[in-house]
Amino acid sequence: MISILGAGAIGQLLAHKLTEASIECQLIVKPGHDLDAKQWQLVQQGQPTYHEIKTITASDCDEIRHLWVCVKSHQLQSALQSISHAIDDKTSVVLFQNGMGHDKLAQKYTDSKNIYFASNTHGAFKQSSQVVEHAGEGRIRFGSLNKETQPDWLSENMLSAIQGSWTEDIKSVLWQKLFINAIVNPLTAIHQCKNGDLLLPEMKPMVLALINENQQLAKALDLPIADGLKSKVLDVIGSTANNQSSMLQDVKQGTTTEIDSINGYLLDVATDLGLPMPYNWRLWSQFHIKYPPLKELREQAANSFDSMTYQVTQQHGTEPPFSGSYNLHNDKGLYRCICCHNPLFTDKSKFDSGCGWPSFDRAEDNKAIAYREDTSHGMHRTEILCAQCGSHLGHVFEDGPTETGQRFCVNSVSLDFTKENS
Repeated sequence: MISILGAGAIGQLLAHKLTEASIECQLIVKPGHDLDAKQWQLVQQGQPTYHEIKTITASDCDEIRHLWVCVKSHQLQSALQSISHAIDDKTSVVLFQNGMGHDKLAQKYTDSKNIYFASNTHGAFKQSSQVVEHAGEGRIRFGSLNKETQPDWLSENMLSAIQGSWTEDIKSVLWQKLFINAIVNPLTAIHQCKNGDLLLPEMKPMVLALINENQQLAKALDLPIADGLKSKVLDVIGSTANNQSSMLQDVKQGTTTEIDSINGYLLDVATDLGLPMPYNWRLWSQFHIKYPPLKELREQAANSFDSMTYQVTQQHGTEPPFSGSYNLHNDKGLYRCICCHNPLFTDKSKFDSGCGWPSFDRAEDNKAIAYREDTSHGMHRTEILCAQCGSHLGHVFEDGPTETGQRFCVNSVSLDFTKENS
């Protein structure tokens, strides 16, 4: 029995394909959904087919031996927790999420040797809660980071049903998909365009710059896909020219994107390796400025702000110099965004620059800050914003006295300080 956690487009597609091949499976769905087991519909080339698919909620599951997890990456932790009572160290768990690093979560619920990955290229989207369209034929490549041999439960009949195959080098497969997604997904979301538009003259230079940086990271990781990455990315863009990326669909629907597990993971690895990725960092900033994930928190917080805090954080204003409560502040602790409490700076990075505003030589996490060119007031500066909610923080200058060479000049009213426990 294959238990498929998540009745999204891919989860439903897998359930249909397994059912057609007479392979026993069930869809684990959210409670409270009034679903008819006989009304699951698969649309292929405009033709509908109905299958009877067993559904069950996570709370009603007993022992699960084979779990295929088809939820979005940001839903993975809560999804695994919901089913934790029915899985153990003997449960095989297959992760279908975009991005990487998900095995760390899965290891909390099963033995690492029973964790598998699946890289899917089938095109599918939900027309309604029980109708999925198979929009494009693809394949699914399975593999493990801990073993090279194909497990017995992954039968040839099963692989044939879903156009699947086993690979001994799933790491390269996952990285290749991540490199592609890290370019195509955010760019198409930012520009609200189809994949093929990325090859237009005004967009292709950015694509090529990102490919070049990703190739350098692939070489640093000693991945065999490095040399062929450029042609692969361009081929995928060309072959999916009329498609809308999953990230573009997410932002259009107002749902959480997978930017953290795709681009965020890539940037974390590059940072650990000391590899500069200026174009990838620019892309990260552009995406978060346009789609700050915690924008609603900022807007809610702004309702209670005084006029100065509102002007600075919401209207890109500046508090008078030497007026802020954190300018000469020396307590040990963490400086957070006043709007969404995103950690921004610590006392260890703070210094007295004499400029009249709190100054820091580095961010607590490089991904916490978004950067934007600012040509207002006849000057050319780099504005800094909270990457989570988009609130204005101040500016960053390349005249810092420490080894970073940076001076983050921040308005006190944009910060909220949490004192370190002594």
